[in-house]
Amino acid sequence: MTKRKFLAILVIAMGLLLVWEIVSIAATIKRLDGNLSSMETEVAPGGPIDSSINSINRSLDSIDKSLDEIQGIYTVTVDYNQTVEQLVQAGKYKWADKEVASSNFPSTESGKAQVDIYLVSFARNISSEDAIKEMSAQGLRPATLKELLVLGTAYPNLQRAGPIVALGSSWRHPDGNLDVPFLAGYGPFRYLFLVWFDGGWDSSWRLAAVRN
Repeated sequence: MTKRKFLAILVIAMGLLLVWEIVSIAATIKRLDGNLSSMETEVAPGGPIDSSINSINRSLDSIDKSLDEIQGIYTVTVDYNQTVEQLVQAGKYKWADKEVASSNFPSTESGKAQVDIYLVSFARNISSEDAIKEMSAQGLRPATLKELLVLGTAYPNLQRAGPIVALGSSWRHPDGNLDVPFLAGYGPFRYLFLVWFDGGWDSSWRLAAVRN
């Protein structure tokens, strides 16, 4: 075979190989185009993927809302037969308002029970009355002073993360204001204070609640 003939055959073979590659690439592009069309149909508004994404987003929104309102659930054992003074002493607070006493916060609670205390917060400013209504809609009632005090003793670090108030117990101060108890923390120290029931609550406050 002459060199010229060999080169001619080589050129023809390379040409055929090039044609084959072009045909293969065209077929691949066609398949990809079909797949993309199918994907566009699925992700298009109202398509299967779009519907699934919307469903997931709705679920996430619901979860986000729940997490925004309920900041934690803490189980405690409450001995309602203990006096307010005994519970305050057990809390070992750096300072406790002297008005937080059995004489100002009489209780008809009795017995001993295991209680789940929910810490509820709201992303908006809310009045005490509206907060109680919101909690009631979730099957909750405001925690009482004794429940709050047991929470403070069982979980001493909670109040260092932000104030916790119990709207279930109140005392009418001689100046006419209706006061409710709350736990707070500043640095390493823990405190038991009173605050106005009518003051309202922003997102920094957590309202202690229990199941009805």
